[in-house]
Amino acid sequence: MSKHLFRPGNRWLVAFLAFLGAFSPLSTDMYLPALPSMAQAMHTSYNLVSLTVSGFILFFSLSMLVWGPLSDKYGRRPVLLTGSLLYILSSAGITFTGSIVTLILLRAVQATASGALAAMSLTVVKDTMRGERLEKMVTLLQTFTIIAPMLAPVAGGALLAFANWRIIFCVLTLCGCLALAGSLALRETCPRRTAGSVVTALGRLFVVLGNGNFLRPLLIFSMLPMPFFAYLGVSSLVYQEGFGISPQEYSAFFAANASISLFGPILHMRVFRFLPRTRVIVAHMSVMLVCGMLLLLFGGQGKWFFFAAYAAITFCGSALRAPTTVIMMESIRGDNGAVTSLINCGGLLFGCIAMQLCTLPFWGNAIEATGTITLSVGIITLPAWAWLSKRLRPA
Repeated sequence: MSKHLFRPGNRWLVAFLAFLGAFSPLSTDMYLPALPSMAQAMHTSYNLVSLTVSGFILFFSLSMLVWGPLSDKYGRRPVLLTGSLLYILSSAGITFTGSIVTLILLRAVQATASGALAAMSLTVVKDTMRGERLEKMVTLLQTFTIIAPMLAPVAGGALLAFANWRIIFCVLTLCGCLALAGSLALRETCPRRTAGSVVTALGRLFVVLGNGNFLRPLLIFSMLPMPFFAYLGVSSLVYQEGFGISPQEYSAFFAANASISLFGPILHMRVFRFLPRTRVIVAHMSVMLVCGMLLLLFGGQGKWFFFAAYAAITFCGSALRAPTTVIMMESIRGDNGAVTSLINCGGLLFGCIAMQLCTLPFWGNAIEATGTITLSVGIITLPAWAWLSKRLRPA
């Protein structure tokens, strides 16, 4: 058998890349049901413990800006191996911590390691695929990535029925071990290494950002995940404290919402990609705008209305991910690590902003925050996309 089990075109490679892409939702969504109990166990506030979620996303997204260019210089495998080892060590450390300060610090390391793993998933795809095959692969990977947040909180809630929150991080440590084994089996895919120093490699980020053909769609499409990240930040509080349901019931609601998002990429491949792309994107953005208005007006009426509004938002967001990602990937050639890291980082940074906006003290409640953010995203992105779609040029 070949030393490198995961080779371009290999089905095992597809599964491995999907696994890597799921590290962020696995590392956040699995322990969402445990946030209230973690706050009690560490004798601290819910907001401080939830900082380990928003802080994770911040470090995760920023780290990809480093890992992507480094992979262009040193290759994809060294980055994957380093990230896997860091993830194992940080996850194991969290398992034994009893301090909120230590938890926050170790989550920062875990997030940085996750950034290495997730960034390489999309980078390897851009290394090896083009055209229709690229779009199909991006859609497939995003479908598997959606499954992770659907199953992760259910798994976390089930584990909490038998043990405390530490068991969740034991499972994440095992995930890191699997990522390490897969990285050892991967054949290098970097087509051409960046010459010069590390500083030169990192500087390629600014070269890529200087390309307006890439920067404009990056700014617009990076706003689209904000409504879901707002939901991610406050859903546990809204459902458990606002609507008075148990952690296990919350896990079911969260998983049901995530399951709705599965239909987004499926319908994209079977229906939406055959329709005019501009109109499809406009339609999804419009639905998100309307749902933001409905959340502001009726979101507090009950758990089922809140769920229904966010199911529509989640569906539209998931349906937009594949076409918008492909638009950005095809808008520029070369610097694959830098390009994909900016694509990943952009959405996550805007998502992190949305989560932080939800914690501001002037909101009447968390539902008002999510509704305002969703409505604002629709108001900004709709006209921006209408303008951009007339000016897009292929790379």
